[in-house]
Amino acid sequence: MATDVRDVILDMVRSGPKPIKEVAHTLGKPYSTLMRELDPEDRRAKLGVETLLPLMQACNSTVPLRCLAEAMDHRLVSNKDIKPDKPTFHEELLDTYQALVDYHRAMLEGLPVEVVGARREVLIRQLKEDFAFYVSRGGAAEAGTPRPGPAQALVGP
Repeated sequence: MATDVRDVILDMVRSGPKPIKEVAHTLGKPYSTLMRELDPEDRRAKLGVETLLPLMQACNSTVPLRCLAEAMDHRLVSNKDIKPDKPTFHEELLDTYQALVDYHRAMLEGLPVEVVGARREVLIRQLKEDFAFYVSRGGAAEAGTPRPGPAQALVGP
């Protein structure tokens, strides 16, 4: 993968599922203008940051976003298709508990980094499913957990 974000954007547009002329039309730009803005050698024409999101949407690609995240020592993770896979909130939470146990056990047993990393990814997905269940049911009251009153929140059960 190219390291310069300008090259990444140009590669995304060139290798995308739509012809560049169609992408330009989607963005409401003349083809020649878009090509000038995408040309990393053309220092007088710049692709505006406000164009990046519509451009990524037109190309159905997050490659520039991943490039920027990697440059900042971050990673891009999709929340697309995160849905609870259990019928109740408590069952969803039990899945997460087991994933946490598996993750910690892998570290305690000194398993290879790849195995620990894979279990971490399972745990992260389980946490996202918990949150998706919680949000889809309107928060704690709808998830089957009573909301604590002010005294309960400070003192506990």
